[in-house]
Amino acid sequence: MQQPGMQQPGMQQPGMAGAAPGGAPHNPYAQAQSALATGSNTLKITQYALIGVGALTAVSGLFWMIMGSFIGGLSTLITGVVLAVVAFTVLPQFMGMMKQSTAMVDGLAAKAQLAQTGLPATASVIAVQQTGRMVNYNPEVSATLQVTHPQTGASYQVQSTSVVPQIAIPQVQPGAQVPVRINPQNPMDVVLAL
Repeated sequence: MQQPGMQQPGMQQPGMAGAAPGGAPHNPYAQAQSALATGSNTLKITQYALIGVGALTAVSGLFWMIMGSFIGGLSTLITGVVLAVVAFTVLPQFMGMMKQSTAMVDGLAAKAQLAQTGLPATASVIAVQQTGRMVNYNPEVSATLQVTHPQTGASYQVQSTSVVPQIAIPQVQPGAQVPVRINPQNPMDVVLAL
């Protein structure tokens, strides 16, 4: 019988790097990227709907003010204006936050892909500090690394920001040797491969 919270044999934990069946890189952030895309589209549709409903409500309020009850028409007009104002002022703020979140998650997904597909190498940790951001309860760190390129043998220093699993924190200390992956197109793009 499986204990609660225990991983089944052969199953990959959510958020952990590894290859998906068929050899394709596993994207631990695919669900978050999909949810953000859906949320962004929903906000756009909501904005257009509020603009349409607001305009229609405001026009009917004006018509009602002219043809019938001034007070009833005025309240309908005000409701339409409020809906339009929300669509033009409040929703764009949320859309901006969604864009920032999407950019952050896309960056994390790119780092996760590089950690799976980049050139394997070893680096020496020169300095490390937390950025203050946590991803799935794991700290993001900014590390200064001394890397030796596996193909050219060139040794160079890079600054890398990576999410470090809590269990691997003791491995990422100044003076330690850590596994890294290097972007073949940009050797300055290095990520910890823990």
